[in-house]
Amino acid sequence: MANFSIVIVPTKKLSNGRHRIRIAVAHHSQTRYIPTQFTLDSAGQLKNGRVVRHENAANINVCLRKLINEYEEIVTSINYLPAISCTELIHIIINEQKKKGITFQTVAKEYMDFMKGEEREKSYKLYRIASERFVKYMRGDFPLIQLTPFHIQEFAKVLHEENLADTTIRIYLTLIKVILNYARKMNYVTYTIHPFILFKMPASNVRELDLSIDELKSIRDACLLKSPQSIVRDIFMLTYYLGGINLKDLLAYDFKDKDHIRYVRHKTRNSKKGENEIVFTLQPEAKAIINKYLTKEGYLKFGKYSSYRQVYSLIFRHIDKVTILAGIKKRVTYYSARKTFAQHGYNLGIQIEKIEYCIGHSMKNNRPIFNYIKIMQEHADKVFREILDQLL
Repeated sequence: MANFSIVIVPTKKLSNGRHRIRIAVAHHSQTRYIPTQFTLDSAGQLKNGRVVRHENAANINVCLRKLINEYEEIVTSINYLPAISCTELIHIIINEQKKKGITFQTVAKEYMDFMKGEEREKSYKLYRIASERFVKYMRGDFPLIQLTPFHIQEFAKVLHEENLADTTIRIYLTLIKVILNYARKMNYVTYTIHPFILFKMPASNVRELDLSIDELKSIRDACLLKSPQSIVRDIFMLTYYLGGINLKDLLAYDFKDKDHIRYVRHKTRNSKKGENEIVFTLQPEAKAIINKYLTKEGYLKFGKYSSYRQVYSLIFRHIDKVTILAGIKKRVTYYSARKTFAQHGYNLGIQIEKIEYCIGHSMKNNRPIFNYIKIMQEHADKVFREILDQLL
């Protein structure tokens, strides 16, 4: 067991003649020192580890005692104490002390900076908004260690009182939880009781965005005279023909001289474990649209719209007009293509695991059946043909 004592080191006198109080750490017949914030006018003001003849002696002694108690608590938690040197022990103590002061905004910024590097612009904005709302509720930045289940419960209550939708509240709280879990994984904070232990996330509303076969045919066959609307319809149908591929993945894929598509979803490439590559043959319906917009470099360019931001904005502005002209009265979004593909497959009685593979959805690898089977391209090709044949 390491021993701690409160000392001054005469040979380390400061340039102004004062003495800094230090914590001596004795371990494995070695002694090293951790400086504190307190200084004394003379060595005589410290006797038997206590400050004397100082106007603030009582308060300093309380702070030093508390500091040693914290150090002893840290040492008690180290199972491998006999295996480390005195210098290594001091590094551990200092790092643990730093963690106690790390703030929510510090960790949130670190996590969001990582997201910037991953080019997740929309997610970055959501995290920033959620973090700012939480810091505002907490009346400023705060050490993570101080966060309790009460704070989370009250924050959710405040959001409800502002009449925010359950979906919005769920998003805010989910993102804050992600930041806290990141802090735990990085060993920035340790919670004996996790701040979210008592909180129940609002139920997720199922979005009724899927289309029937006849409705999808109406979009495919609609007479659209304006170029932006025609482009949006083509993008929507191509997304369906490619199993609900995300727009970012669609624009980033090199289709040059390809008769099949092989990719890992941008959205899950850093979060999913194990096999997450999707491979399937490009069906004739998809190739017809791809060839219409394929550049010599192999990427898709929809008229003057080529960047993700431009194409996303185009879809957002014109998807409603396309569906109205197609005679559809329900709400339709770009996501409807993915939802519709999956629903059409399910309606046909196709095995859910095969649908999950085709759309790149996270398959539950802990299901025992995956010890024996593997979804492959030949399975996906049959699924695509069976689903697309419904539109003939």
